[in-house]
Amino acid sequence: MVAALRRWGVEKGLLEEPIEDLAFSAASRARSRHRYKRATINGMTSLLAKVVVLTTTIVSVPLTYHYLGTERYGLWMTITSFVLFLGFADLGVGNGLTASIAAADGREDRQEARREVSCGFFLLLMIAGTLLIGLAICYPFVPWAKLYGAKTLLAGREAGPASVALIVCTALSMPAGTVLRIQLGYQEGYIGDLWNAGGNTLALIGIILATRMHGSLPILVCAVAGAPLFATTVNCITQFFSVRPWLRPRIALFETKAALHLASVGSLFFLQQCFGLIYYVSDYIVISRVMGASHVANYAVLQKIFSIGLVAQYFMVPLWPAIGEAIARRDFLWARKIVRRAIAFSIGLGVVCATILLLLSRYLMKRWSGIDVGAVDLTRIGFAIWVVLVGYVAAMNAILNQPAVMRRHLVFFGSASIASLLLKIEFARHGSLAGVIWGTILGFGTIYVVPATRLAFRSVSEEMVSA
Repeated sequence: MVAALRRWGVEKGLLEEPIEDLAFSAASRARSRHRYKRATINGMTSLLAKVVVLTTTIVSVPLTYHYLGTERYGLWMTITSFVLFLGFADLGVGNGLTASIAAADGREDRQEARREVSCGFFLLLMIAGTLLIGLAICYPFVPWAKLYGAKTLLAGREAGPASVALIVCTALSMPAGTVLRIQLGYQEGYIGDLWNAGGNTLALIGIILATRMHGSLPILVCAVAGAPLFATTVNCITQFFSVRPWLRPRIALFETKAALHLASVGSLFFLQQCFGLIYYVSDYIVISRVMGASHVANYAVLQKIFSIGLVAQYFMVPLWPAIGEAIARRDFLWARKIVRRAIAFSIGLGVVCATILLLLSRYLMKRWSGIDVGAVDLTRIGFAIWVVLVGYVAAMNAILNQPAVMRRHLVFFGSASIASLLLKIEFARHGSLAGVIWGTILGFGTIYVVPATRLAFRSVSEEMVSA
């Protein structure tokens, strides 16, 4: 208690720092500058990667929309949304590995990092193998066309092979993606972002070639999903054989107890990811199942337009391992400062981006799809609010993905996600596309925002972390 009061007095300038604490304070300030520097670099390279994705979107959306037609384009977006659920079939092990690496870095424990990487890699390899075996067994028995609501013969014939291509690439990316988790945990996410930018550039080239050569939808999916997988694989080889060979996964370092602990931490992230998919990508599936695949296309184009404004989240993700490392070093003063700044920055930037896109959405919609959607309507207003909401949720995830508070965060996040899904389904049954996006806004606005904000400020207190 006395020590806590003394620290509070020093922070407020009421007391002078003892001489023996000066060296510690200098080191703390150096680490603080290092975190800010890494977070800034990570944010800027994430933004660069976003520009590459934006360029790919600007070129590919009108190209693929007109090439595939309304129903096949809607089918593509639905398949992508559905298979994204499988992207989180890693049971949260990937995110658990990032958290473990950040904590090991805070404790400067190389041996722990080596063990966690080996456990994470081989767990993900086993999960990927299980997923591929399950696909091979189930494929003949799944009514793919009916699953996606496809009505034309061509769309129904392509639904199964396109799904297989995306599932295979998703499964293979699990163990290869270990490298991205390591880089994020060491606050080097900018390296992964640069590799991802290269993968998206290759994907754009693949889209152009596939459409010019009149390739089928499965060929298009292979071009889009295969290029990022190739880039991640090269990144993985570079990391384990050149940059950090001491982290290379080895069977000898695999420990059952450590793997089970990683899986238990990962289960929290897995649950969070499932809830995240409900609020972020369930829209296409709800529309496809309730209203038909043909209704997905225009909604998907609008969402892609407003997704351009999801800039704030690219600055929030790098803060997650930085906050974890700061808490491991018990640097709560820095953590409290970053919480305030993260919330203000995510909301402010989201409002600016949402306003600009709201004004440009009619023009972009006409250019990309050839459809004039008219004056501002409830759907586009909803998407504008959604831009702000996604940035805010990204900030909350960066702050609250810490062991001491994650379970409490999941209660609010899960309740809001389920409520939003029920609202989406109900609105879609009444034929309201606008209601689908407003279901997300109403669910999170009423259940999540206020409790999550209060928990965020409590999460970086020494009392809660020690509890």
